[in-house]
Amino acid sequence: MKYTALAGVVAGALGLMPQLTLALPQEVNEAATTQQDADMEVITVVAHRQPRQLSEVAGTVTIINEDDLQRDLVINAADLVRYQPGVELDDDSSRFGNSGFRIRGIGGNRTAVVIDQVPVADYFAVGSYSDTGRGLLELGLASRVEILRGPASTMYGSKALGGVVAVHLLDAEDVLLNDKRGSRVQAGFNSDSHRANVMGATAFGGGGTRLLLAGAVQYGEDIRSADLDDALRDEQHRRQQAVLVSAETDTAFGEWQFTLDAMNESRDTDIQSIIGTGRLSATTSLVGEDSRNQYRLLAELNIDPMGWIDRGSWRLYHQSTEIEQDSFEQRMLLPEPLDIERLFDFEQTTTGIGTDLETDIQIASIRHRIGYGFELMSSTLQDQRDASQTNLATNETTKTLLGETFPLRDFPRSRVTELGIYLHDEFELWEDGPILSPGIRYEHYKLRTREDALFTERYPDTEVTDLTHDAWLPKLGVIWSVADNTEWFAQYARGYRAPPFSDVNIGLYYPQFQVLAIANPDLKAERGYAFETGLRGRDSDTQWSITAYHNRYSDFIQSRASLGFDPARQLLIFQSINRDKVVIEGVEANWEQRWMDTWSSAVSAEYSRGEDRESGRDLADVAPPRLIAQLQYEAQDWDTRLVFTAVRGQRELVDEAESPLFSAPGYATFDWISRWYATPDLNVTAGVFNLTDKRYWRNARVSGMPVDDPSLPVLAEAGRSVGASLYYRF
Repeated sequence: MKYTALAGVVAGALGLMPQLTLALPQEVNEAATTQQDADMEVITVVAHRQPRQLSEVAGTVTIINEDDLQRDLVINAADLVRYQPGVELDDDSSRFGNSGFRIRGIGGNRTAVVIDQVPVADYFAVGSYSDTGRGLLELGLASRVEILRGPASTMYGSKALGGVVAVHLLDAEDVLLNDKRGSRVQAGFNSDSHRANVMGATAFGGGGTRLLLAGAVQYGEDIRSADLDDALRDEQHRRQQAVLVSAETDTAFGEWQFTLDAMNESRDTDIQSIIGTGRLSATTSLVGEDSRNQYRLLAELNIDPMGWIDRGSWRLYHQSTEIEQDSFEQRMLLPEPLDIERLFDFEQTTTGIGTDLETDIQIASIRHRIGYGFELMSSTLQDQRDASQTNLATNETTKTLLGETFPLRDFPRSRVTELGIYLHDEFELWEDGPILSPGIRYEHYKLRTREDALFTERYPDTEVTDLTHDAWLPKLGVIWSVADNTEWFAQYARGYRAPPFSDVNIGLYYPQFQVLAIANPDLKAERGYAFETGLRGRDSDTQWSITAYHNRYSDFIQSRASLGFDPARQLLIFQSINRDKVVIEGVEANWEQRWMDTWSSAVSAEYSRGEDRESGRDLADVAPPRLIAQLQYEAQDWDTRLVFTAVRGQRELVDEAESPLFSAPGYATFDWISRWYATPDLNVTAGVFNLTDKRYWRNARVSGMPVDDPSLPVLAEAGRSVGASLYYRF
């Protein structure tokens, strides 16, 4: 079925539903809504796309609220997950920044990142000089972040194979001190990379209308890795700015909200760590100048109850991302010195519409909470690489480097259209019995190449292919209260990731080295099968949980895998192919205890292991066991906290050729963070991180690297550092 037809049916049905369902007794709607409002404290939205208490979710969700962001001195994405078991930041470069979040060993484009329910741009990288990163400066304007662990494709479609990180930006209600106005200012710094940020926001309200104006500026340098010689630093200067404008107004249909957020980032990097090694043995200078510009327009309607619809929202959005990366290299040690300039551009524009609705209905004395909705989005993507090489001895310039003639593209200009339609339910089998939450999603993915003269000119013998994929993605959750404030939960969920545009059609041809990459029209979608179960409980002084999971993934896509030598074409052939099964399983536990009015503690631990079932190799992307313990003292107007983190050394790892990979050694660190509440509207937080000045590596920064990789020293974490922040409302 064509996606256009499906979209029309869905939009029409949802739009007509209020008129077609007037037969539902109004008192049933009102009673259900009143009961829910009385019983439910809004805690999480990410799991069901509707508000739920954590105790109502058959899965593992972490909520990082505004107080947590201040308490943990969160300036960037790495700070956000510093104390989160099972979650890491993908950031394996000293130049390009992070590529997203890694949840239970699955990261990159396999883990969804959404900003106010709008997916961020795709991550794309090719070679050593082109890497788009993911931005995420919006954290400076965030009010809350939610992390959903494990496959979540039933609710979020493709790219949620590993889980979801949902960032909620500030709105006027977060800033208003009364119905009329409110403002806030926040500033912070950390010496680990000489970074600092300033955020300001002001809001106005009256007559059912609210307006928010906010902005954030951040500056930073390269991480001051422990025991690193200054001569080996990849010296970097980062400048980032973001603005947020939001307007809300109450209408007869509900609350309309219009949001514009935009960001700009620039990175200037003088790379020293790899100069003089490998293919850069003759290089004397390598400088990168990178920029990222993006904006997002969002119109959202949070509807009032009407007909069968008790709650929900509609959204329409448009997002544009442009990345430009320039590399300047000099090879002065050659007999004829060279000056090389490389340029990389990537553009992605996405337009989408979606809705998330929910209906309370009673059938045969059983109350059901039925959720349903759809998401339709279309993205256009293109990249371009350019380069020139000047012989400084002869002043001759060429546009051909290593057999490649520039400019060129790494994939033809493409359009990706995705449609997802989902339905899920929640109902109690009998009074005080288990609550079941079945769900299913239909996902339609279509990749179409566009006319591209440049790609055809550069790769005249390369066949390109269009691709269409359909998938049904079920899930089933169960929650059963086994004692007061204690429940057992379990869930099965199926994950899905459609073949990416950059793997289906590849532009790669090195005649000098007899290398050719070919398209793969038979590339399968990646699939995940997640099983999770656990217990959790809470009372006035204690909160605890223990969760075990077993995730199986099949048809993982290996980009540009070698197929060997083709005697007919006399070329080495490369193609993206599907690999067999990998398994990731583990246990996560949390315990928080208030011992008395002033003393409390918290302990979280994780153990996980991943294996490639085809080769028997351990997966480098799966983090080693980690323990985080915190002890906190709270007085009337101040508190202080000591945080201990211990990580076991990574297992001995090898690549597909059985060559050893770098295995991050184990480590233990201490952080000391204190906060002073000068007034109810003013607080100051200060911290000392890595008190013992330990040299260590986070697994996500170095996984898969050879043991002798020259960039390893600059990827070590910072030594002892200090940070502070100030927060003021007025």
